[in-house]
Amino acid sequence: GISISRQTIENWILGYEIPKKETTNRYSGYYIFDVEWIKLNSVWNYRFTLFDSKQNIIVADEIYSEENCTNIQEFLEESTRNKNKIAVTSDLDDKYKPIIEKLGFKHQWCLFHVFKNINKKIKEYIRDNELSDDEIDKIRQEKLELFSLFDNKSFKKARNNMNEIINQISDYSKVIQSITMDLLIPYFKTFFAYLLDKNIERTSNKLENKFQITFPKSIKRIMKIKKGAMSRINIRKEILNQKNVFDTQTPSF
Repeated sequence: GISISRQTIENWILGYEIPKKETTNRYSGYYIFDVEWIKLNSVWNYRFTLFDSKQNIIVADEIYSEENCTNIQEFLEESTRNKNKIAVTSDLDDKYKPIIEKLGFKHQWCLFHVFKNINKKIKEYIRDNELSDDEIDKIRQEKLELFSLFDNKSFKKARNNMNEIINQISDYSKVIQSITMDLLIPYFKTFFAYLLDKNIERTSNKLENKFQITFPKSIKRIMKIKKGAMSRINIRKEILNQKNVFDTQTPSF
């Protein structure tokens, strides 16, 4: 005859720290790393997440009060200790690349963030300079030429097309010259690592989707403490892991 609200039960669950469960799966070595901003009791914190892009499973999760190089290296080092280490896909944050490569991974920049970054640079250049319609149209056509590099099916072909642009670089607009010489050429392998290994994830979209499932915006508004937030994340992860096992073991008819 006792009636207990669902919210009360949930509060009890979130009051206890749900232990992290180490999966028995052998990780593929192909990962996505990203950081999600979360607010705990009105203070910004950072959820570090490592995701196995081949097994479609979260490898590790931790909440830090700061997103600095020390915490990033500690998280990635601990999360990948005694595991396969092949490649990591991430966004363009300057802090990530030296750490990922120091730990022995190939590094791939998320192409969604690459295109967004290039578009931003071009938009700012057009905004800050007095350009004719013809000049703006020329820049946009040249941008499409850069983007077409990512349509290549082989690293060698992408490199050859890049060399063709370099050989005529003086004919391009200043902003395209800058993007090519300062960004594409120095970090060519980081843009196109996925062409050298087809298992490398081109974007971080898979992990972004898991962020929405395991810690949606509606939940972010009510979390007060780290223990409760991690309990919520781990509960959602366990549900996802069980579904992943079920999907892989269920025969198709």
